[in-house]
This record gives sequence, C-alpha cells and structure tokens, in this order.
Amino acid sequence: AIYVGKRMALLERFSVPAWVQVVKTHRLRRVGVQPAVVRMLLEADLPAADLSSLDFVMCGSGPLDVATRDAFEQRYGVPVLTAYGATEFAGSVCAWTPDLYREFGARKRESSGRVLPGVRVRILDADTGAEVPTGQSGILTAQVPLLGPDWIRTTDIASIDADGFITLHGRADGAINRGGFKILPETVRAVLISHPQVRDAGVVGVPDGRLGEVPFAAVETVAGARVTEDDLLAVIREALPAHHVPVAVAFVDELPRTPSLKVSVPGVAALYRRAS
Repeated sequence: AIYVGKRMALLERFSVPAWVQVVKTHRLRRVGVQPAVVRMLLEADLPAADLSSLDFVMCGSGPLDVATRDAFEQRYGVPVLTAYGATEFAGSVCAWTPDLYREFGARKRESSGRVLPGVRVRILDADTGAEVPTGQSGILTAQVPLLGPDWIRTTDIASIDADGFITLHGRADGAINRGGFKILPETVRAVLISHPQVRDAGVVGVPDGRLGEVPFAAVETVAGARVTEDDLLAVIREALPAHHVPVAVAFVDELPRTPSLKVSVPGVAALYRRAS
C-alpha cells in the first residue's frame, strides 16, 4: 500500500469486533491477515454484509488449511489469496493474484501460489542436495533478485508443479523422530484442525526415554466444544499411521502465540512440561 501510495489502516491489537469495524468504516477492499484470523472470523459467523466491501483477503505468515479457506469463501463470498515467504527472502517467494485465482483457483486449492516474477526456486533432496523432479517434495531453495545471486536454503518442505505453483508440506527442522519414524507436526495438526470443534492446534516433539522423541499436541477449541482427548486421538488413528498419534493432547483456552499470531512451538512444549 505504501509503495503505490494507497491509504492503509492498522490495528494496534487484533480483535474481531475492532477488525470488522475498521473494514466497515473505511470500506476496505483488500486486507492482510494470518491464518488464525481467518479461523476467528469464520467462527464469529459474521453477517456477510460486514465484509461486502472486500475484493479479496490476503493470507500469509503460516499455512492455511483448505477446509478453512473453502469455508470462509463459501460463508463470506470473498476469495482468500495465500502467499509464502520468509524473513530471509525479505518478502514473498510465491503468491496468488486475483487473475491466477480465477484461472487456477479451483484446481490448485492446496498451493500457496505461483513463484513470483524474477524469483527462481529449486526443490532439493534433503540428503543428496540434488534437485528433485517436478511434483516431488524436498527442501525449498530460492534465488531472490533483491538479495543477489546466492541461493537461499530454507527448512521448508515443498513441491513445485509444472505451472510454477508451490505447495508446502511442512518444515524439515520441526520433524519429530519417534524411534526412527519421521513425523511432520503439520501433518498431525492438519488432522486435528479438521475436527469441527477444534479452532487451532499445535504439535511438537517432546523427549522420551525409550523412543527419543514423541509428539504432543495442544488444542484450542471453539466455544461450547465437548470434544475429548480420546475423540481427537481416535480421529488421528483413523487418518494417519499409529506412530503419528500424540502421547497426550492438552486443551487450552488460548494457544501460546508469537507476535505474528503463529502458534508458538516453545510455548506448546512448555505446556507439556507443566502438564508432566
């Protein structure tokens, strides 16, 4: 907005009522939010008219599951355009635009968007460092013109298709090694948040004397939820191999979060230490 001379509205602290008031007062056309905010707005079940000024919602800073994205778009009639970037890239590497959404949106729902002009992306095998074939997952590396000719290696596991769209599959540095079995926390989290009574979740590896590491989950439920730990563990057992099942699930009113509203990994780990 600053670059093109547009007006911009900022909230000192997010709340659903304050956000909605700003959108309605200024008739905002484009907003940028985090995935947690999309879930909060969906749960608030706002009148669609409250968001009627919006052309689209831009969402970044973390993964947004397809089910939540679909539900938001169906409820409010506003497209959600995701993007992927990182601090080390000084911005985004890929993103959805309104034109791309119209052409590919229905076919590439899990993608974080197409590689931006001028940016080059390679997907590398985590062990050999060799570039993997199109469509296969590996470690994402990128060359960003703004930062020079060097290739920057991330810890994100991703794939890129023939049309240049990137799909994220988790983080290599957060993988849990449970007795030799590798578990991506995001895989378990995706199953947890698919439950209609779970607003958000965090999954981390915690120490185990026999297996080295085991998964632990913390969940934030919607108001009035009756779901139990056994219910959620059963959902995971049905969807994933047995070694993905957490040793425990903690229920909290609010998950610990970073200033950018991402679930805090150290904060979730601290919940386990307090519980044990």
